[in-house]
Amino acid sequence: MNLLTRRGFLDQTFRLALASAVGAAWHVPLFLRRALAQGELPSGARKLLFIFLRGGNDGLNTLVPWGDDAYNVQNRPSLYLPPPDPRSTAPGRMPPEPDLTRSIDLGNGFAGLHPALKNLGPLYNDGHLALIHRVGYPRQSRSHFDSHRYWENGTPRADFTSSGIFYRALVETGLHLGRQFPAVSVQSRHPLLLRGPLAFPNLSDPARYDLLGVTNNGADRAKILSALTQAHQVPHPERDNRPLLFGTGDGLSTSIEALRAIGLTDNNFFDTDGTTHLFPIDTASNQKGFSSGAFGFFRNLKVAAQVLAQTDAVVAGTQLDGFDTHDSQGTLTGTHARLLSWLGWGFYAVRQYLRSVAPRLWEDTVLVTLSEFGRTSIENGSLGTDHAEASVMLVAGGRVRGGVYQCDGNSWPVGPAGAQFSVKGRYLGRTVDYRSVLGEVIRKHLGATPAALNRVLPGYAEEAVEHLARGGVAPDGVPIVGELGIL
Repeated sequence: MNLLTRRGFLDQTFRLALASAVGAAWHVPLFLRRALAQGELPSGARKLLFIFLRGGNDGLNTLVPWGDDAYNVQNRPSLYLPPPDPRSTAPGRMPPEPDLTRSIDLGNGFAGLHPALKNLGPLYNDGHLALIHRVGYPRQSRSHFDSHRYWENGTPRADFTSSGIFYRALVETGLHLGRQFPAVSVQSRHPLLLRGPLAFPNLSDPARYDLLGVTNNGADRAKILSALTQAHQVPHPERDNRPLLFGTGDGLSTSIEALRAIGLTDNNFFDTDGTTHLFPIDTASNQKGFSSGAFGFFRNLKVAAQVLAQTDAVVAGTQLDGFDTHDSQGTLTGTHARLLSWLGWGFYAVRQYLRSVAPRLWEDTVLVTLSEFGRTSIENGSLGTDHAEASVMLVAGGRVRGGVYQCDGNSWPVGPAGAQFSVKGRYLGRTVDYRSVLGEVIRKHLGATPAALNRVLPGYAEEAVEHLARGGVAPDGVPIVGELGIL
């Protein structure tokens, strides 16, 4: 069997055996290890949790550039957020009890947070939260479909890259080898971020976490597990493919029991007061008073955090939908404020949960947001915003160098001809390529070698052209800063 045929067989085998079961862990036989290994495993592998903000998050009302006089009530009559109370200013810190009718002061004399993100205060004040503005990629697409693809495949404007950034990060570093759950997504559809020739699991319905689509208990489940066990006892002639097939079935059975042991339906995780649930997944656990629309997001986030904390998974994540705010976006209340309030509490909840599981788990985890593009600097006639270009990324973790990046009086040109209108006189322009942010995380946190990083994010292999590491003028003529030193 030649290598090409073997790869085609493996691809088909994993997709049939694993994707049909929503996803299952697998044990990689020796011949596949030899084919895929890209060097020695990095020591002390760490964890990454992602949240994709689907729809295009309005960065200007997330990390508010109140120091730019072009951010004003004329350009955003229904969306404008007033600057912080100057009496609340403390260098590099959010006030403990901010005025929630204004943007929340961040202590750099220029930027503030949307008040719905108030729960980010403890992370920011501990120096564990990086707020990065003006993030995008060259020749930005304003199509949801296309921009989702480019953010997830790591090759902007390359439509046919079929594997995702985090998939390649795991495979190119060897972090997938020998792990029961290298990566898990918890959302309605398997994201491109984790897609590739090998199937990593997606739990579209955490309530059916047995992976086989049968009830967690009872005769159906017992029957299927028994059939798997019996099949493994059948002698089979030695062939390269057969250990993989039998190992896949054995891994599926083991994975079912591993997920059961985690207790994905459990929700006895509380804040320091002992009564506020960290994850409001239903009315009984909703001490924060969120609308019921939040329950699905927090259920998925809880499961992603549980799998990340209690298995050998390196990457886990989910998504938060609804950021396509063309109409009635809202300011202090409304769609955008509601989604940001869920996001802010979600970051805080993940930190508190990880710390409760193991003292160093927060230190070994990075939490990152992605979103396909930002919104227009001037609101539209429907009291909302339209598709634009650069936006905001949030990166948090115990080893993150927190602070505000690319939103201060030095890096942000102000006024009608400044940053907010630097693209076509309508859009906020980028100074940070999202691949520089993710590249730094993959290299410094997940342990990718420079050669491996060049394969994960091909733009790094063309530093003289793309300038993702050290900064420079990007291929579309836009100056970018390169890696920010957030780790």
